[in-house]
Amino acid sequence: MITGGDAGYFELMRDCIGSLRATPEGRSLALGILDCGLTEAQRDWCRSGDATLVVPGWDFDFPGRDRLKDGYKALTARPFLPRYFPGFDLYLWIDGDCWVQQGDAVVLFLAAARTGKLAVAPEIHRSMRHYHHAWKEFATVNGAAYAACFDNETAERLIRYPLINAGVFALAADAPHWQGWAGLLDEALQRSTDMTDQIALNVLVYDKGFPYEPLPSRCNWPVHHATPAWDAERGLFVEPAMPHEPLGILHLTIYTKKLAALDVRELGGDHAGEVRGRSLRWPGRTAI
Repeated sequence: MITGGDAGYFELMRDCIGSLRATPEGRSLALGILDCGLTEAQRDWCRSGDATLVVPGWDFDFPGRDRLKDGYKALTARPFLPRYFPGFDLYLWIDGDCWVQQGDAVVLFLAAARTGKLAVAPEIHRSMRHYHHAWKEFATVNGAAYAACFDNETAERLIRYPLINAGVFALAADAPHWQGWAGLLDEALQRSTDMTDQIALNVLVYDKGFPYEPLPSRCNWPVHHATPAWDAERGLFVEPAMPHEPLGILHLTIYTKKLAALDVRELGGDHAGEVRGRSLRWPGRTAI
């Protein structure tokens, strides 16, 4: 498994790594970290968990690169993970603002990648706000990103497809997707740096036809699209819609990573049916 970021992202990354290691499935995985500006103390913490740290370079030359922080390299380096961390058959990337609640999601990503397909979890679920009242907002923001990276025709065509979230994915080392993604990312970066890695990945799948395996949304749950429910009896965050399947990986997308708590509906227990403030960070975290 590989994650990465800079010093400002480290607290979230630590939750990501700690939550993965707290599962039997995650403990068996080698750990790689893209060091995009960590402090020495943070590097020491990573090394204490047997992580391999690599400082990525700028893998593309594009306008405005000199104005970006080093943390952006965690996005541009991803098509080159087999080069940065050689010697593995499969690669699982998890964004630093994700945390693993159930290890079966990790198993699903790896199993799907073994087929030679790109393992991803598209942002599509009956509970998600952009399939209800927020479609206009979703289409406007993401449509603008498609148009900026490619063109209006691409935006009008692909905005109708479920957006593939690039925050968690798995792929075999010898898959052709790496090179295809890199080529599209290079092309798009000449025009825009807004969501460019994710937009290029969607074009790779939907326009270029590279095979992918769409996993359930519970495998990469974007919290800003639908706040999970809390199952008090099972002690788990679950899908907000019946039958309330447990979430495998929670992704603290956009503004949700900065919130101390969200309004969460409770299932079972003493407060069944109530909406109460609850942190959506990994419950097992401790201060460094």
